[in-house]
Amino acid sequence: MAATLGLISLFSCVVLFPMLHAVIVYTESKSSSSPIANLTLNPGKLKLTWDSSVTVTEYRCYMRVGHSYIRGNVYNKTCTFNINSALPIHKGALFQVQAMYNNISYSAEARFIPQGKIGTSVENFSCVIYNISFMNCAWKAGRNAPEDTQYFLFFQYSNEEDEQECPHYIRDALGRPIACSFQNVTDIKEKVYFLVNGSSNESEIQFYDEYITLYEIEKLTPPLNITVNCSEDRAECIVRWKRPQPSHMEGNVDHCFEYQIDIRNKKTIANPMESGSELPTVTGTSYIFQNYNVKKKYILQIRAKGSICLVSQNWGEWSEPIEFGNPDDAVLTTTIVLLLIAFGTIPVALVIFFLCKRYCSLKKMFSPVPQPKNKFHELFQISDKNIQREWMDLPPTKYETEEITTVEELNNF
Repeated sequence: MAATLGLISLFSCVVLFPMLHAVIVYTESKSSSSPIANLTLNPGKLKLTWDSSVTVTEYRCYMRVGHSYIRGNVYNKTCTFNINSALPIHKGALFQVQAMYNNISYSAEARFIPQGKIGTSVENFSCVIYNISFMNCAWKAGRNAPEDTQYFLFFQYSNEEDEQECPHYIRDALGRPIACSFQNVTDIKEKVYFLVNGSSNESEIQFYDEYITLYEIEKLTPPLNITVNCSEDRAECIVRWKRPQPSHMEGNVDHCFEYQIDIRNKKTIANPMESGSELPTVTGTSYIFQNYNVKKKYILQIRAKGSICLVSQNWGEWSEPIEFGNPDDAVLTTTIVLLLIAFGTIPVALVIFFLCKRYCSLKKMFSPVPQPKNKFHELFQISDKNIQREWMDLPPTKYETEEITTVEELNNF
């Protein structure tokens, strides 16, 4: 014979859980033979405890949220729910314990009912991890939240650990916290419990909770050490890079990533997010760019995401733009620069010339350069007889006068 809650007498008690603004309604059997008594729920730890005066070989416990059921772990009349499989309870939850005794099935329930004014809990809650260990969480104030509402964000790695409150809030124009930043976030492989509750002098504020696996919200850093080597003969370029460095991964995990390549002509440069064309994706750490035109200049950017392993499936940050190739208007640009210099120099020279002509002496400015004396020219201007005297500094030659007597022979007749 099975004893169900509908067939035996019941009692209910209401417990207020101040931190979460909720009530817990317990429903259990009044039978003295029931193996489940004094059921208690700790919603912050997702823990059920109870008493029993009899020996029961097996207990089972469950948590139901909406149409989803998960089974808890029972040890020594205590039921806990692993944070990796637990469900948010801000919309309400039902916790149940079952036991079998003397061939009779018993059960007890704890119904968790959130309290607070509808529309006061935070909306659009989301978090992102960036630069390996920084985390930002943001939300909007509830549409019906009073102006004096103060929100408080907590997160918790496991049910056994204490929650951590946000160290730095960002507020809206009314002074209500709408974002939070964390530093040195570690162990992002784990699922984390986030809780945002609130307070106000005007009304009770509904809480919001969510379980998030941290690596899934990480925005990967850009690939590292990007290089481009181009070949004019083959009309192609080989692009190489190194994978991002997630904090929770070690060893050779290159196979865990895939990459998106954006190469475009610099003349038609545009934000890669606005590109309407399908961008190529690769799983390795190199890419061959075909149809390379040496006369053009290109812009390259790369980003990464996880393909397998415990890596975020969302695209990460784009790398800084890298230029390669040569622009086809380089010669034209150089020519224009030279022409501008020439046309700028001519007017300046003319101005200087006219100013000097007006205010300066051209003879002083442009005095003749002295030339060396041409002694060979003078040499040929001197008579032959004076050459030795003038240039060789020899004493003049003395000539003796000779008398010539002519003797005529007279013939006697």
